[in-house]
Amino acid sequence: MTRKPKLSSQRTSGTYTYNAPPLDPGLLDEIKTFFPSYLTPEDKAQLFQELASFPDNLNYYLFKSRPTELLQGDGWKGFSIVDPDSLSPKIVSGIVLSNSCDIAVENSSDRRRKIVFCPIVSLARYKELLLRHKDTTAVESTMDAIRAQKITYLFYLPPGGALEDECIVFLDDVHSIFLDRFTGAKPVKTFALSQYGFYLLLLKISIHFTRFQEGVRRFDVDIAG
Repeated sequence: MTRKPKLSSQRTSGTYTYNAPPLDPGLLDEIKTFFPSYLTPEDKAQLFQELASFPDNLNYYLFKSRPTELLQGDGWKGFSIVDPDSLSPKIVSGIVLSNSCDIAVENSSDRRRKIVFCPIVSLARYKELLLRHKDTTAVESTMDAIRAQKITYLFYLPPGGALEDECIVFLDDVHSIFLDRFTGAKPVKTFALSQYGFYLLLLKISIHFTRFQEGVRRFDVDIAG
């Protein structure tokens, strides 16, 4: 008999402890309506249980994945970007934002396709940067918010796969390169997101880029002269 883990609003792992509420039950019910049809009832039940255990659940990654398959949410080392200060090219690790079908190498296209990605940044380095401008208490509060996925423009990546340390992705730091140039550079996959990790990424992307309740009325109105 498998015992279900006892869930708590407090998460302790390694050197950090933080408090974060679970996902709202109403939001969970809405998310269920978007579960893909190809998932079996057992898959859907497992995914729902994992989402319900957020943020205690840090099972973001697959233990087994195809090393050459390009999927949305994959981590890869081998992306090329231009350093904004030196204007020199450099190779970085990044997470794929492109839709999986759009970057499938077996799919034909009438144009030279690009792959869209965001660089992966060390959370420790970001913390060091924040400590130059903020006090320790404020920075630790920011770290807690990041780990609880509360900051809309950041996606938190716990250690796992080839990631030995905590990392983050700035969703407003978006780059693209030609797909054939990327695959020709022999990149190395560093991780593949699990169904749970992938759904967290989709939620963060959706919230960051598309907000139905942005508070702006977009209708033609008469402007008084």
